[in-house]
Amino acid sequence: MKLPVIALVVVVAVALAVRLTALALLLPVMKPDVDMDSYHSLARNIAAGKGFVAPAPTGAELPNVSRTPVYPLFLAALIRLGGDRLGLFLAVQCVLGAATCLLTVMLASRWLSRLGATVAGLMMALDPNSVLRCVDLRTDTLFTLLLVAGMCLLVWRMNKLWAWGGVGLLWSLATLCRPIAVWLWVIGLIAAVLYIPTWQKRCACFLVLLTAHLPLEGVWAARNAALTGRWFISTIAIHTLHMSQVAGVRAEQTGQSLEAVQREFEQEYGDVQFVADRAGFVQQLQRIQRHSAEVLASAPSIVARQTIAGWTRVLFGPGIRGLENSLRDSKPSRQWWGPVYGVCLVVWLLASVVGVISLRREAILPALLALYFVGLAAGPGVNSRYRVPATPMMAVLAVAGVKKLRKQK
Repeated sequence: MKLPVIALVVVVAVALAVRLTALALLLPVMKPDVDMDSYHSLARNIAAGKGFVAPAPTGAELPNVSRTPVYPLFLAALIRLGGDRLGLFLAVQCVLGAATCLLTVMLASRWLSRLGATVAGLMMALDPNSVLRCVDLRTDTLFTLLLVAGMCLLVWRMNKLWAWGGVGLLWSLATLCRPIAVWLWVIGLIAAVLYIPTWQKRCACFLVLLTAHLPLEGVWAARNAALTGRWFISTIAIHTLHMSQVAGVRAEQTGQSLEAVQREFEQEYGDVQFVADRAGFVQQLQRIQRHSAEVLASAPSIVARQTIAGWTRVLFGPGIRGLENSLRDSKPSRQWWGPVYGVCLVVWLLASVVGVISLRREAILPALLALYFVGLAAGPGVNSRYRVPATPMMAVLAVAGVKKLRKQK
């Protein structure tokens, strides 16, 4: 379906205006040296030719094996082009966020009318969580753009082999932006089985996807193997599991605060985000993996309860405190819109469920992609960040759900 240019222009204009307004309001109160998750430090060192290194907790600059290269390279390119300026980074992210809204319209038009697709794009444009993440110096905005771009190729050009190669490349870049996407190829496999008519064509499409998907990840895994002797893309999953869910279980078992347990874990088990020496790193990694398995196995009921609580925060958390660590004044926020947004999210989710019922087989891909990111989020440390890549899919499904409900009246 050909979309009217005016609809696309309106969605992009609204998205860009809202995001740049948020940037104008928040940039003056942000820390100029904000360095969430070491991305800024990594980018500075890459731009200076020092390699993929950042300050470890000890203060020494060491190779980082928890962060992946796409987002630091993106920031490093901006540093080389326009200087090391926080406002520049966030302004470009606002443009990327607006582009994601445009792609959401294109994705939605696969199943919805022109008006419905435009509404889905406007939902993304006005979603407070998506807007705030554009002024957060972390991976979410770029990652979501790569994810939705791959999804657009998949649903609109599924019968073309070159499109499967494009999906593989885009989702490989997404994985090297946020390693949570490492299993996205499974979504591609499901798509091939469900929507490609013959087994010969299914195998060909999936093979092309893997051929485009694996090389970049293999190069990065080889870099980490050269440093540590082990092949992996990132240690962030191991680190996050240990410092979030395992620490949360131990905190509940002992009656301590989560922060106190995390400090104990850091002192006792060290940090596997950086590599000082190969032998010491491998020993730390093995100790953390053993400890995580023991603690989680000892309290399955606590794990289940915290997992459900984590899913609830991802789906319904307004994200009011998402930028507090980046602001000069990090006092807890008390915005009025938090509870209102929370209620809207409940309605949004219910409409998405109706949308899945309405679209039936056609809803499998967007629904699986949304569930992928929500399902992998668990533990006390997860928050509304994990909802950002699922939001475009939820917008499409919600509009489909509202359309079905209106037809039934």
